[in-house]
Amino acid sequence: MNLPIETLRGLACLLLVFYHVIGADAGFGLGVQDGALRWLNDGLVYLRMPLFTFLSGLVYGLRPLAGDSRAFLLGKARRLLIPMLVVGTLFAILQTVTRGASALLGPWYLIHLLPVAHYWFVESLFWVFVLVWAMERLDFIAAPAGFGLVLTLTCALYLTVRGPHWLGIEGTIYLLPYFLVGLAVSRFSLRTFLTSSSARMVLALLAVGAVLLMGLPVPNPDRRTVLMLVAGVSLCLILVSWGFAFAPLARVGRYSFSIYLFHVFFTAFARLALTQLKVDELLIHILLGLVLGVVGPIALEWLVSRYRWPALLLLGRSAGRSVGAGVRSDTAATAY
Repeated sequence: MNLPIETLRGLACLLLVFYHVIGADAGFGLGVQDGALRWLNDGLVYLRMPLFTFLSGLVYGLRPLAGDSRAFLLGKARRLLIPMLVVGTLFAILQTVTRGASALLGPWYLIHLLPVAHYWFVESLFWVFVLVWAMERLDFIAAPAGFGLVLTLTCALYLTVRGPHWLGIEGTIYLLPYFLVGLAVSRFSLRTFLTSSSARMVLALLAVGAVLLMGLPVPNPDRRTVLMLVAGVSLCLILVSWGFAFAPLARVGRYSFSIYLFHVFFTAFARLALTQLKVDELLIHILLGLVLGVVGPIALEWLVSRYRWPALLLLGRSAGRSVGAGVRSDTAATAY
């Protein structure tokens, strides 16, 4: 296990769970509308999904495509698309039948053709891996010059083409630059350079400057701008340059895929249960939502990993590959 990388994954998990506990707006989560929590939740948009994607690229670079295209693509389809279809559909059903649930769903006959809630990331990440596979086979990103050209083109696409929401294509365009930057860090051994004081200073100035120019955080800002891209990339590079390692957070990071898939079930349960108990204290709602949103998916992974079909359908992997059981996880090896 790479302790600093898993620590950052743990951080990304906490940011994501916190986001869904607080809620994007009045119709989601706790629906906090103003104050420091609203400001913080909106401001973390610069980091949340960029960090998840950046780390996926970074980890892929540590164990890239090794020549077996069929195994690579089928492995990604199994690991990403099966849980997306099963867990995403289960989420949609529960949202439909549960009173007090807070997500809007499109027509059922378009489910997953139009991504379901936050599962758009899993669908979009699959297409990112497909594109990276194609570029690897064509030898476009093996050398710095070619890699730089591809990264430049993907950034231009990010800024100019929204792309269709269908099948997560819009999300793929959004994620690809962050994934490639993460891949570049590991492929071209950039971490040594990033640890220099001058590099950190430049990155900090870029991040702070971009955030200040964007102004105060607002709900659901346009993520496809130069300033948003600069802020996201700079913050990710600063975090990886620190090499910070914290074992408890790293242990959370080892379950990042399960937390991403399942945390919303547990945060919603916490919110609805406390509401039924007439508990109005915001701090209790936040703390319980965070704890259950992290611990619940970890416990679920421990349980389902022991059984063949639940492990495949819910986690996209073979039985017995539980992280906690001491077996190297797919997430640690192949960035999902």
